[in-house]
Amino acid sequence: MPHKNLLTNHTFYLKYKRITIYALCFVFAVAGHYFLMQISLDLFRAVRWSVISMLSCIGIGGSLMLMARKNGGRARTLFAIIMLIVGLTNLLSLIRGLTTGYAGVVQYKFLSLPMLVYGSMAAYLFLLYPIEAFRPGWLTGRRAIFLFLPTIIIPGIYLLLASTQHVSAIDNPTVLSREFWSFSVWVPLLILAYPVVGLVIMLRYRNNYKKWCENNYASMENIDVKWLEDYIFSNFIFTLSSQVVVFSDNVRSVLMHNIIFLVFFLYGFYRVLFQKSPYPEGYFKAGMDDTKAEIRELIKQDENKQEENRRTDMLAAEDSYNQHPLFTNKLPEYSSKLEQWMQSEKPYLRKDFKLTDAMKVLPLNRSYLSRLFNEGYGETFYQFVMRYRIAESKHLLLSHPELPITRIADLSGFSSASVFCRAFAQETNYSPTQWREKEMFEIPSKHQSWGNTMRSKF
Repeated sequence: MPHKNLLTNHTFYLKYKRITIYALCFVFAVAGHYFLMQISLDLFRAVRWSVISMLSCIGIGGSLMLMARKNGGRARTLFAIIMLIVGLTNLLSLIRGLTTGYAGVVQYKFLSLPMLVYGSMAAYLFLLYPIEAFRPGWLTGRRAIFLFLPTIIIPGIYLLLASTQHVSAIDNPTVLSREFWSFSVWVPLLILAYPVVGLVIMLRYRNNYKKWCENNYASMENIDVKWLEDYIFSNFIFTLSSQVVVFSDNVRSVLMHNIIFLVFFLYGFYRVLFQKSPYPEGYFKAGMDDTKAEIRELIKQDENKQEENRRTDMLAAEDSYNQHPLFTNKLPEYSSKLEQWMQSEKPYLRKDFKLTDAMKVLPLNRSYLSRLFNEGYGETFYQFVMRYRIAESKHLLLSHPELPITRIADLSGFSSASVFCRAFAQETNYSPTQWREKEMFEIPSKHQSWGNTMRSKF
C-alpha cells in the first residue's frame, strides 16, 4: 500500500508539475508585492537600484548575444529587440536617478495617463514575439503598425476630450468610484485592457501551434512548446503586477514588478537562445489561418504539375483538401505501407525523426501526411511515434533490466531521460523504474499461477 501511494504521488507530480510551478510563481508575485510595499523608502531605493542595474545589463548584453547568433529567425530577433528596449529604459531610469533623484521613466501615481501609455507600449512589444513565434511571416510592418494604433488612438481621444472640457483628476479610489461612468475613467480603463487583449491573442493561437508541432514532429526538444506557454503565463503575471502598480498609489509596488521582469529575462534569454521554429519560413505570410496556410503550401508543392492545376483558385484547393476521394480510398494502403516501414526500419528510433521523412515511402506531401495520421489513426504524428517509442522502451526495460533509464531513453529514440520519463508516466501512470519493478514482480506470479492451473488439470 505505501508503494502504491508513492507511485500515485509521483504520477500526480509529473502530471501537475507545471501547474504547481505556475501556482507557486503566482503566490510569489502576490506575496512579493505585499511584502515589498511595506519596506522603508531607503531600503526600497537601495534594492531597486540594484535590480534595475541588473535589468539594464541583462537587457542590453542579452540582446546583443541573441542578435549575434546566426539563423535565429525573426522571433528571436524580436525578443532581442524587446530585451534591448527594456535594457535601455532601465539604463535611462538609472541616469535619471543620478541626475534628478527619481529613478524612473514615468511617475508611478494612481491611474496616471503617462504610466498607462508606457505600460500599454510595453504590452505591445511583448505581444510581437509570440505572434511571430506562433505565426511566422504574418507580422509585416503594416500589421505591426495596426497592432500599435490602440496605444496611440485611445490616449489621443482622452487628450482631445480633456482639452475641450473639464476632466476630474482620478488620483485615488474614492474619485474613481464617484466618477466611474465618466470618460475620464473609462479611457484609462480601455488602455488597461490592451494587455488583456494581448493575452487573448496568445491563447487563441497556442493550441493551433501545439497541434501543428505534434502533427509534424516526433520530438519537441528543440521546439519546446512549453516555453511559449511559460511566456503566456509570464505575460499574465506582468498584467496582474501592472494592475497593482496602477491602482496601489504606492511607489514601492514597482520594485516587485522590476524583480518579476528580471527573473523573466534571465529565464527567457536562455530559452529563446535555443528556441527553434517548427514552421517553414514565412508559412503564415498571407494570413493566420492554419487550413489556408496548408492549402497554400499544397499549391506551392504542386507547382510542377499541369498549368490548369496551378491556376486553381483557393476555394477549389480548399475543396480538394477537404474532400479528396482518392486520398480517402487509399488510406488503408498508405497505413499498411507506413506500418511496414515503421516495423522494418524503425525510423522512430532516430531523435530527429519528423513527418516529412515519411515521404520516402509514401507519395504524399506534408499536408496529406498530416491527414493520414489524423484521419487514419485518430492521433497526431507525435502521438503515433510516441506509441512506438513507448513500446520499444517497455521491451528494453524487461529484456535488459541491467540498462539504466538514460540508456533506455536513448535506445528508444527519446531526446533525453526527462522527456522519456514524462512521456512514459503519461502513458502508464508509472515512472519507467516503477513500471519495470511492477512488471518484473508480476511475471513470476503469472508463471506460478499458470503452473498451478496446469497441475490442477492433472
